[in-house]
Amino acid sequence: MKILLAQTKPEFDTLQNAQRLKEIVESNRADIYVFPELYLTGYLLRDDLPSRAISADSELFSEIRKLSQGKVIIFGFPERAGTFIYNSAAVVHESKIDIARKLHLPNFGPFEEKLYFKEGTEPFVIDTRFGKLGVQICYDAFFPEVAKAQALMGAELIVNISASPITSRAMFESILPARAIENTVFFAYVNWAGLQRTMEFWGGSMLYSPLGKRLCKAPYFEETTLICEFEPVDLSLARRVRPTLRDTRSELLCKKD
Repeated sequence: MKILLAQTKPEFDTLQNAQRLKEIVESNRADIYVFPELYLTGYLLRDDLPSRAISADSELFSEIRKLSQGKVIIFGFPERAGTFIYNSAAVVHESKIDIARKLHLPNFGPFEEKLYFKEGTEPFVIDTRFGKLGVQICYDAFFPEVAKAQALMGAELIVNISASPITSRAMFESILPARAIENTVFFAYVNWAGLQRTMEFWGGSMLYSPLGKRLCKAPYFEETTLICEFEPVDLSLARRVRPTLRDTRSELLCKKD
């Protein structure tokens, strides 16, 4: 199986970003195509966010739906749903769109997401022709219960789309292989690369095996389109070698005093 990690430079031009997504999908052969957090609009929209938010039934997605026959395309966008705006990921497959919403909104340091977005409420897992896929967004990776819930829901591959600045690099590089090992899942991470306003994104998009082996990694700070190959059959082997998912005591996940 092939997964394409589109480590792109953030831009604020929605139509340009949508066109670039189309060009990347059309010019590369992969099964799953992944773009960063808030890819369609850029990350640091701030007070422009209400006017740039997009509903899931927008005509903007029609061309992307046409591209999705036989493949899965994942990208971030600010989702308008009624009176709320969510930091969401579109999962486009077989000409339909499913939506994953960010569960944990950072509001510290350079981040101010709780000022603009509403939190999602449920971990996201979906059936695709390539198996069960979990999608999470950036800061969600710091909460192991999210990946654990997705794995218990059957996820075989978990994808995290991100807008992570250089100050977070060491932490992400520490926790991502742990999320793969804890749950014996393939774990893919896709980040921006380059400067947007005052924030510099470090890139470093990567894919880990269910035993925490790094299968591929994109360069720091540079735009790149990286295609990684992996064998889904390795999942069953990994779960026999290190049965962390089998031995998870789910009753402990919600234990109270």
